Amino acid sequence: MARSLPNNVNAEKAVLGAMLISPEALSDSLGSLTEEEFYFGNRANQIVFRAIKNVQDRRIPVDVQTVTEELLNLKELDSIGGVNYLLELTQTAISFSNLEYYIKIIKDQAVLRNLLLTMTDIASKYNDEEVDDPSDFVAIAEARIAKVAENRRISTFLSSKEIALRVEEDMRTQAKSAEDGVTGITTGYKKLNLLTHGFQRGEMIILAARPSVGKTALAINIAFNASRKADRPVAIFSLEMPAEALIKRLIATVSCVNLDLIQTGYLTGKDRLALGEALKTVGDTKMYIDDTPGIKLLDIIAKARKLKTANPDLGLIVVDYIGLITTGNKKVESRQVEVSEISRELKELARELKVPILVVSQLSREVDKREGKRPMLSDLRESGSIEQDADQVMLMFRKDYYESTGAQMGTKRKSPEEEKKAAAAAFEERELNKKADADASLVEVIIAKNRNGKTGTVPLLFFKGYGRFDTPSEEYEVQLAKIRQSGGVQDIED
Repeated sequence: MARSLPNNVNAEKAVLGAMLISPEALSDSLGSLTEEEFYFGNRANQIVFRAIKNVQDRRIPVDVQTVTEELLNLKELDSIGGVNYLLELTQTAISFSNLEYYIKIIKDQAVLRNLLLTMTDIASKYNDEEVDDPSDFVAIAEARIAKVAENRRISTFLSSKEIALRVEEDMRTQAKSAEDGVTGITTGYKKLNLLTHGFQRGEMIILAARPSVGKTALAINIAFNASRKADRPVAIFSLEMPAEALIKRLIATVSCVNLDLIQTGYLTGKDRLALGEALKTVGDTKMYIDDTPGIKLLDIIAKARKLKTANPDLGLIVVDYIGLITTGNKKVESRQVEVSEISRELKELARELKVPILVVSQLSREVDKREGKRPMLSDLRESGSIEQDADQVMLMFRKDYYESTGAQMGTKRKSPEEEKKAAAAAFEERELNKKADADASLVEVIIAKNRNGKTGTVPLLFFKGYGRFDTPSEEYEVQLAKIRQSGGVQDIED
């Protein structure tokens, strides 16, 4: 004889009995349980719960008489054992103070039951269907099991007093650890930290730019700063670049040795010394890189969960970049719908793990058609849901990127005198950058959305040869403001 699946018929009867005689128990039970959580093998209990819910939904007082009437309407009174069964339920009712305990028993049994059924279904699919990709099969199975496990707790409201006490504790912790107003994971850049207060737990942050502006380089810089300065593990999903190439870039960033020289091997003794120190510095950080090409969303979620379990203090996850992630669902309506799903799942993952996730994204070509070329939120490529899901959106603008391609930076006609001033200002700005480094460019990081903080623009100097971002000096910013003012150029917003 086959064994029944996990269930507790006595707990079910005790809760149903309490619902029939206690308005408080009725409200709590209907708010916590569903018909499916009662075991299908105890069909009478499922039917009684449905009848009670129907009566309550019609705003009729729930008792043995009204539920009996509903069961007659459903033509199910005889199938449950008649009125005698309802009276039996009232005899098994437990006190309201014990109700939560019995509800938990029912929910735990339902989760265990669903887990076993899911595992059986997975095994059945393996036996009956051809497995094209074992990796996909495992990822889908893991996601299904994780979905069942999510329901293992009873979700309840928290009082404002309980939440206030939690916030008070958080404020105490932040006051002890905050540096320059940073209450989350540091970005490594003072002005960026002032606006964001660092990346907060559970946030999804979008970093977007046009190709070749430096978004991957900035993401790597932030990841390194977060790991080194906060002494926390950081995960990087590098979909576009092999792990070795990413580390080479990072070594160039730390050593300030040109990446081209590292690639070709034309190094001086001083370069080799700097690279040796950079190798040690990078090797000592707690950075974990996954460079699986064409990685699927479910794999990212599974690997992130596994890393979080192994490293409870995981500080940041970087995904580079969202445009290369797929769900593996061949029936998806469009790429826009798929990106929306990916964005939503990454946001949920950030909340689940209580870890900020920095997601790199590309901007659409609409930026290049616009006067001035400054990006906006609407330029986020492929899906408006990215903007909706994100807690922060950072857009990168690099003026010399467009100048190097010969792009027209504006369409408004200027007088010869205005053209002359603008050209002189552009020359002075290039010379100012050269004083910092022959290869330096000014990059403006535009915080276009910040759900829990301020928006604004942060200037950073980008040293392209070794992929390093640094905060410009106050003197540099003062001189830049004067140059732009003299040329009639819009200054960086504060």
